[in-house]
Amino acid sequence: MPIKNRAFFTDVDFFPDNQFKLIGECAGKKLLLIGKTKAYGDPIVATSQTDEPCHEDLYASDLYELMKFGHEPVKVTGEI
Repeated sequence: MPIKNRAFFTDVDFFPDNQFKLIGECAGKKLLLIGKTKAYGDPIVATSQTDEPCHEDLYASDLYELMKFGHEPVKVTGEI
């Protein structure tokens, strides 16, 4: 599994690699929906530099925290 910090997200249902969904852009990188929290269904995302994220080391982030505390603008263009 390419998600390096997966152990920090114990309350998340991660999608299989082939079900990651492109939902936007952040800092010039692809913003992928990679899971949702079990309790409320909050989106968990990762950024990818390539068209094949399964070959990259990805780092999970809560989308809302990324939007609130991130230093780069987040552009959501797809359905969450």
